[in-house]
Amino acid sequence: MDEKTNNYIKPLALLVITAIFSVLATVFDRRAIGPDNTVVGFASLNGAFAGRFGYNSLFDTISDLAMVIAFAVVASFAILGVYRLIREKSFSKVGKVIIGLGILYVVVAVIYVIFDKIPINYRPVLQPGETELETSYPSTHTLIICSVLGSGLLAWKRLIKNPKVLKVLNIAAIAVIVVGVAARMLAGVHWLTDIMAGILFSLTLISFYAAWIAD
Repeated sequence: MDEKTNNYIKPLALLVITAIFSVLATVFDRRAIGPDNTVVGFASLNGAFAGRFGYNSLFDTISDLAMVIAFAVVASFAILGVYRLIREKSFSKVGKVIIGLGILYVVVAVIYVIFDKIPINYRPVLQPGETELETSYPSTHTLIICSVLGSGLLAWKRLIKNPKVLKVLNIAAIAVIVVGVAARMLAGVHWLTDIMAGILFSLTLISFYAAWIAD
């Protein structure tokens, strides 16, 4: 087995695990435990978790801020990509690191659209100002925060030569991931498996990105 093929074993394994988890969420222990009798997979696990947390606007706001930071990171890489494209006048010379990030961001958007159109779970609560429940699987905040900042950690390692700047960015990114995911969980707007799915999808995408830039 050559090195290139070996690089993709982990992401493919994660993809299978994520797919199996998503299928199980549609069939395993699926009961009407949500608002308006909406059905949820892993009902015993999700019900026990949801029962400990009500809606918390502070944690909801914190998770929103974490996602804003993630969007700022997306914007910074997009600006860098456009700058390189204008300077080099060649798409191929933009570099695999930046091109790979662009592909990853598109896949994240596609995942969002797919699960918005094919709902697996609806949220356990109505947020202020809402009149109907939103889809919640996977947690979009978790997916975006982890995917963007997780891939950012790999990209910065390739792009930034100053070790002090790299260290600061890495610490900040990890802190935002931890705080953002924890806040999303404590905000009470998702079932536990929504958060878990967001993490699984993110790990899968980051692993594919790592394999892409390692080629």
